[in-house]
Amino acid sequence: MELTEREERKREAHRNLYAPLQAEPMDLDEIFAVFIDSLRYHYVGFEQKKRGFTPSEYRTYILSHHRYNTLSFQMLARSLHQFAADMHDRHLRFRCEDWIDYRNTRVRFRVRAQKDALWVTEAAPETGLVPGDRLLAIQRLTPEQIRHYMRCNSFYSREPERELWGGYLSMAANAEVEHADGSRETLPIRQFPAEEEQYPVVFQTVAPDTVCLRLERMDREAMDRLLAEHEREIAESRKLILDLRRCVGGDEDACWGLLPYLVARETSLSELVNDEGSYVNCTKTNCELRYRLLSAYEETLTDPEEKALLAGERQFYLTHYGRGLVYREPLPPEEVRIVPAPQAPEQVIVLTDTFCEDEGEQFAAMCRRCGGKVRTIGRPTMGTLDFFDPITVQLNAHMSLSYPIAMTKAAYEGRGIAEKGLPVDEYIPWTPEEIGEDLLLKRALEA
Repeated sequence: MELTEREERKREAHRNLYAPLQAEPMDLDEIFAVFIDSLRYHYVGFEQKKRGFTPSEYRTYILSHHRYNTLSFQMLARSLHQFAADMHDRHLRFRCEDWIDYRNTRVRFRVRAQKDALWVTEAAPETGLVPGDRLLAIQRLTPEQIRHYMRCNSFYSREPERELWGGYLSMAANAEVEHADGSRETLPIRQFPAEEEQYPVVFQTVAPDTVCLRLERMDREAMDRLLAEHEREIAESRKLILDLRRCVGGDEDACWGLLPYLVARETSLSELVNDEGSYVNCTKTNCELRYRLLSAYEETLTDPEEKALLAGERQFYLTHYGRGLVYREPLPPEEVRIVPAPQAPEQVIVLTDTFCEDEGEQFAAMCRRCGGKVRTIGRPTMGTLDFFDPITVQLNAHMSLSYPIAMTKAAYEGRGIAEKGLPVDEYIPWTPEEIGEDLLLKRALEA
């Protein structure tokens, strides 16, 4: 009787897991057609990223499970998410609605990779982990075995130091852990409801005559407050440290108020921005999608100047409808002069790491153009600037794919930074010692 009950429970669990997709069938062929065509023909970075394009593997996996009634919503969503991640472009994103929970949960710990292990750098108490623990295996596979099995896809890099393991860990069930005392155990990888990320913008006096701004988001309002409160301390400091190691983006112009403290000579804002123009993939699909979005947005505007700008933007997609890759001239230069502040730090140290991306990375690039008193220390940034201006196409009523339609002139000419990031003046490789001591900040204080 017990065996019969156990078998019935298994069947019931199977029905609960797989029945929803039978009750609400999807046209998987159509989903794949739109997904694959979007990447192959409409995504501007396909030629540069096609090494990670393996549609047959995902199609076979999904359709095989569907044929035998073992395909769940979550399996489908995770597979398409994985497919997009294989291209190693942080602006290429698969999305689905809240009724699929794979994007609505998180693991509450962070890791940094070396070849043979994942080191826990941050962890909430409820995870059973503490900083300094090592994950030796995920579901019985070592990190090196996982890399081989995954062909280094979905970690956004082939260099362990630059790998992002959060997505993979969120789909895993358990890990073999080695604690600081040498003991080992297998712990479940628990999922928790996703919480809103906090991105602090913090001012600190870290040494006599030395101040540090830790910027985890390009937040214009927060930066305006910080400058209003600490302008004098920044101006009177001998050394200014800008910690951009985890700056995830935000407002492009949030930190432009700092530029007078950074430049070694009078310059222009356009010189620091260094806009070389871009190449836009003007396929018919992209032009139609963008034109509709711009037209819908125009209905919300009342300012005549804004409407005129929008009309010019729409005209670009009408003029180049279906022409493929089109060079777009840079925007007219900003007639804004950046004059060195009367009183400013003698030295500026910019700390960067892999986790600096998007507008944070743009600001790091501007800092590098400010002149001789700026020095960058740490590790290269994420490398997200090559492909931009994402557009979204619906796969069905619940799922969508966002992909960039524009690339920088540098990326087009092979000078891009994708998967490499912005270089640093002084490279310091990551080691586990950094978990317990801020070695980059220590080096910045010594420099």
